[in-house]
Amino acid sequence: MMETMQNSARGAMLQAVNQAGFAVIEANLYLDTHPCDTEALSYFNQMSQAYQQAKTAYETQFGPLNAGNVPENAYWTWVSDPWPWEGGNV
Repeated sequence: MMETMQNSARGAMLQAVNQAGFAVIEANLYLDTHPCDTEALSYFNQMSQAYQQAKTAYETQFGPLNAGNVPENAYWTWVSDPWPWEGGNV
């Protein structure tokens, strides 16, 4: 039961990362064609901050989302967690 709760929390946190990341990309694309839209720029900055916060929260609890975020002084833990087909990064 505890593992199910942790997988649920992990999934919810990963969804928050993905949603904020999607919003950042979409706002970026919009700003490519509307560079003077101050409301869009404000939204982009807000979503960028939300993405960083969600990503940091996830990585603090569950480890890096990509190999580039593995701490330099740590053991190479990137391959230590379960792979997606083993129930990891649900």
